[in-house]
Amino acid sequence: MNHKSLLLVSLSLALAFGGCSRSIKKTDGTDGATFGDGSESLPNTALADRDSKINPENADYSTLSAYVVYFDFDSFAVKASERPKLEKIAAWLGENAGAKVVLAGHTDSRGTVQYNLALGERRAIATRDYLLGLGVDASRLTTISYGEERPAQQGDNETAWQANRRCATGVIR
Repeated sequence: MNHKSLLLVSLSLALAFGGCSRSIKKTDGTDGATFGDGSESLPNTALADRDSKINPENADYSTLSAYVVYFDFDSFAVKASERPKLEKIAAWLGENAGAKVVLAGHTDSRGTVQYNLALGERRAIATRDYLLGLGVDASRLTTISYGEERPAQQGDNETAWQANRRCATGVIR
């Protein structure tokens, strides 16, 4: 095994077993140490419900792009104002019986890479859970987190950060 492969395996194991504690500087200048639900860390659930037959890289995010769900800073709670978008996604899935989707959680650029991947996953899972509550079959949903790696808008300002705190829905083709 070459050094690059060994490094990737070691990093994967560290992420899987290391837990995710948070170290982030909030905009008010204080250090944050908890999520909006009071928890101090997140389990690594990034692969918990991934369908091995689904490749999220092949997802079409344009079909349901009008229904991107946005989140508040440091939160994975689905806001009341965003729920109608999830109702539209559920209706679309009802009209497209064979379709499967990937729910991609994203974060803004603040926080550590590990923390942002975990928060992005929590956002994707919260979105999935809401869709399940609307009657969507779990076998049609998979989640992934991109953390801060795929921003919708570049920049280190509130406008960009708001645009990047999201969960996008991609249709699997």
